[in-house]
Amino acid sequence: MNNGQELFESAEYAQWSQDYAAASTAQQIDDDNQHREETEMKFDDNTTFDQLVPSESKHLKKEDVGEGGLIVTIAGFTKETVGQGAEAEEKTVLHFQEDIKAMVLNRTNSQLIQAVTGAKTSGEARGKKIVVYNDPTISFGDRITGGIRVKGLESQAPAAAPAAPASASAPESDVPF
Repeated sequence: MNNGQELFESAEYAQWSQDYAAASTAQQIDDDNQHREETEMKFDDNTTFDQLVPSESKHLKKEDVGEGGLIVTIAGFTKETVGQGAEAEEKTVLHFQEDIKAMVLNRTNSQLIQAVTGAKTSGEARGKKIVVYNDPTISFGDRITGGIRVKGLESQAPAAAPAAPASASAPESDVPF
């Protein structure tokens, strides 16, 4: 082979290589699109934003209880680290006998539990029924955000929270306060 022949073959090879790469890329794009169509979840026009990006929180949120609220039974209290990184704080968490998430307890709700149950201690509160509900008038800073509140049982009873499985028990460690 002479140098001219090698150059021709080399340029031919380069073109073939480019064509092959383009075809492979196009095939990969087609495969990716087909995979995405097979695996992606479609949302209709009635999908709420809460459904689009659901909360993965292990603690009760206002959206979990609704304005009507849920009747729950106090199982006990624990101290837990809530948040992550620099935002992490030790908080009191209220656990329920029913099959719902635990609730991070703030000072106002702590005082409300005492007022509506008549309990002076966490032990006295255990077994008492309360209503947790979304109060849309709660503000945070200068914004009205809504939030979870506690109230006593009233004549107009809200929906009962789902019963806990038979194997569920009170939290392992109670904090006496």
